[in-house]
Amino acid sequence: MRLPDVSWRVLVSLVLLAVAAVSGWSLWSKRSAPPEEAMAASGRPDYVLHDFELVALDAQGRESFTLRAPELARDPATETMEIATPLFLIPPRGGEGDAWEVRARRGWVSAEGDELRLDGAVEAESDGRTEPKVTINTEQLNVFPEDDRVTSPVAVTINRPGSILRGNGLEVNLASKQYTLQSEVRSRYVP
Repeated sequence: MRLPDVSWRVLVSLVLLAVAAVSGWSLWSKRSAPPEEAMAASGRPDYVLHDFELVALDAQGRESFTLRAPELARDPATETMEIATPLFLIPPRGGEGDAWEVRARRGWVSAEGDELRLDGAVEAESDGRTEPKVTINTEQLNVFPEDDRVTSPVAVTINRPGSILRGNGLEVNLASKQYTLQSEVRSRYVP
C-alpha cells in the first residue's frame, strides 16, 4: 500500500540525522584522551550534551534538520548514543512542501551509525502549509541509512484530513520511495 508522498521527507530527514550523529561520533572518537580519563569513565558516558540544539546542513549549506533534546549521552563501552526526548524540526525541501516536527521519548544511535531507533510515542506531524496536515504515530521507528530503509515492527497510524490509515509493521524503501504496511491494514474515511 502506498502512503502519502509527503511522509517520505520525514524518513529522509531521519536518515540525515543518523549521518550527522555518525559524523559527531567520528569527531569525538578521533580526539585523544589520557588513559586515566577513559578508565575513570568506565560504566558512565564519556560525554554528555545537555539542553542542546544541533543544526545539520545539507551539501549546499542549507538547513537539513534541527535536533533539540535535553540530553545526549555516549556509552564508551558500546560506543552507542542515547538521546532523551528528541525533537527534530525538518524544513521543507527546496522551499516547497511542508515542514515537519518529529518527536519521541527516546532516541538511540548504533556505534557504527548504521541504525537510528526512535522509541516511545513517536509522532511525525506536517505543518499543513502547502498540503493537508498529516500525522504519523507509532511506538517505534528504525532508520537504516546505509540501506535506505525505514521500518517499524509495531502499529502505525497515519491521519490525514478525511482519512485514518492503520496497520502493523511498516517497511519503507527510501531509494524507491515505496511504503508498505505489513498486516492488519485498515482505512477509515472521516467526513
